[in-house]
Amino acid sequence: MSTALIIAGLSLALTQTESPQRPFYPADLYELEAITDARINTSGAWVSFVRRSNERLSDSTLSNVWVSRSDGQDPYALTPGDATSSSPLWAPDGESFVYLRQGDDGLSLHRHYPATRRDEHLTRVDGRLNSLSWSPDGSMLAFIGFVAGSAPQAADRGVTPASEDWAAPARVEDRLVFRLDGFGALPYGDQQVFIIDTSSGQITPLPKTRAPNLDGLAWSADNRSLILSADRQTSETAAPNSELYRVDLLEGGWMQLTNRLGPDNSPVISPDGRYIAYLGYDDIEMGYHNTRLYLLDTQSGEHSELSAQLDRSVAAPRWSADGRSLYIQYEDSGDTVVAQIGLDGDLTPLVGGLGDPVFGRPYTGGSFSVADNGTLAFAGAASTRPTELFVGTPQRGYRQLTDVNADLLTGIQISEAEEIHFPSPHDGMEIEGWVLYPPDFDPTRQYPLLLEIHGGPFSGYGPVFSAEFQLMAAAGYVVVYTNPRGSTGYGYDFANEIHHAYPGNDHHDLMGAIDYMLERGFIDPERLFITGGSGGGTLTAWAIGQTDRFAAAAVVKPVINWASFVLHSDLPPFFLRYWFENPPWEDPEEYWRRSPLSLVGNVDTPTLVMVGGADIRTPSSEAEQYYTALRSRDVPSAFVVIPDSFHGISNSRPSRLLTKVSEILRWFETHDPANESGAQ
Repeated sequence: MSTALIIAGLSLALTQTESPQRPFYPADLYELEAITDARINTSGAWVSFVRRSNERLSDSTLSNVWVSRSDGQDPYALTPGDATSSSPLWAPDGESFVYLRQGDDGLSLHRHYPATRRDEHLTRVDGRLNSLSWSPDGSMLAFIGFVAGSAPQAADRGVTPASEDWAAPARVEDRLVFRLDGFGALPYGDQQVFIIDTSSGQITPLPKTRAPNLDGLAWSADNRSLILSADRQTSETAAPNSELYRVDLLEGGWMQLTNRLGPDNSPVISPDGRYIAYLGYDDIEMGYHNTRLYLLDTQSGEHSELSAQLDRSVAAPRWSADGRSLYIQYEDSGDTVVAQIGLDGDLTPLVGGLGDPVFGRPYTGGSFSVADNGTLAFAGAASTRPTELFVGTPQRGYRQLTDVNADLLTGIQISEAEEIHFPSPHDGMEIEGWVLYPPDFDPTRQYPLLLEIHGGPFSGYGPVFSAEFQLMAAAGYVVVYTNPRGSTGYGYDFANEIHHAYPGNDHHDLMGAIDYMLERGFIDPERLFITGGSGGGTLTAWAIGQTDRFAAAAVVKPVINWASFVLHSDLPPFFLRYWFENPPWEDPEEYWRRSPLSLVGNVDTPTLVMVGGADIRTPSSEAEQYYTALRSRDVPSAFVVIPDSFHGISNSRPSRLLTKVSEILRWFETHDPANESGAQ
């Protein structure tokens, strides 16, 4: 593991000085580290960031806040030892920042001063601090917290329990959404704004700010009010419809600032207080909506759309120091880009290559921060390494300040993603994808191909590091992953090609990737394998119901039966409203037509079915249905349950990522025609 954290002057693309020696091994996962949450202070002198690592003894992913000067000098960690830390947030004056610290005494909020390295305990925290935000004068912090409510009580059993050994009483539920994947059963209650006095650490609930759903807040320039995003509807079946409100801190009155059907959130106020920029869209109940950037002139009351010329979803708006433009982030063709947009809508891309510190599948993502002088800080991605810290400007260039995996990766053959483009056999539409080659790849030989399909389905892959895919390539497979129609980052129309038509023509796009790779001459057509998770698991099951070209398949956390899924998942209102025109009791034929279970009678492909034991997004009952159907037809199949794992599976504990990959690779090896065991 690297001990030389900061390396100044490295270029964006590093050249390895030693020749690779060996493939990527499963144990290497516990040696990997990644950078995330890069925050530069207002002056541009200091940068804080979070360094994540996988700890083998506890089988967990740890995080630690680090600080350095923005030129990479004087780096140090805030919480060495057993404590973990996260979520740094600089004060407006740039002299200090707050962060969360988890230790033996629980979760607390600390304040740190880099110039003197002084660290103060600010307050103990009970639960999450959503939308934590400094007041402009630095005297207060606001956040959105949870306030418990009254839950329905079980009926009186008529007998008082005689001891603690009695069975627990019934749990009575009267909500449509009562559980959430990754969390479990949801407590009854609302959200409310809380204020932290930064001198005393005292936390005070802000009166009259309790609401069912709060999402995002910003301080007014005079510290006297907050701009809140709130959905105050009490109906659980109504379309999500948050609006922006101005809430007076003294009087608590709410003034509504937006009024339309659709979400309005992520408010940010210009330095002079005149403009409020925010995100949202007009909800027309499509499967995918581009999130737009809007501007409210508080003097005239006029609203305007700034991102009308950008056919991409906008995220993370931040004002420039002079108030004449905003910095934004968006996904574009497998890349995550930071751009500057003027108040006239003129867009200037600044840098791409942002990424998230994940070790699993290569989804696009990332975040950035910006100093008053325009210096950007972000975690930069690459297909050959996890994310690293970058700081710079378009004029001066961007310097890589960390190289936390240098000692490990120098001696390993890591596959670099090759970008490919090919026409869909359905209609000729161009599809983008990437290829990872096995170690010592020789194009004159024949190799097995492994097609991996992303979930969502409204999401996207990119050329970013994936320990999962590197392990598959190291096992000898040519790994292919693509962004078929329905993927994000290619515009509104491309994403909505699968609106009320999923699975559908995206299947043909995926088969086009196979055809394209076969034409290149080094793929053995008898050794084709397919897998995917969530929406990718659904498309895997759909594919083997359409074709027998694959030697084996691994269907991971799929939707198999749409009628059971929309009524058993953790978010039934969303899927019923946006993914189907009518509910299953009104149009059962449509649900069955789009269900992979309807094609199970065609399946002959040896199939592994896998799911997390605690998955409530695509519940385990979906995977169980498919496995039962396959076994009932004597299709070679196996069922793998990863205990206690939610929908993310490999994001919870590092060993679960290894479990997932090892089970898939064992199944493929067993049914590989090149092996005698697979030929039997």
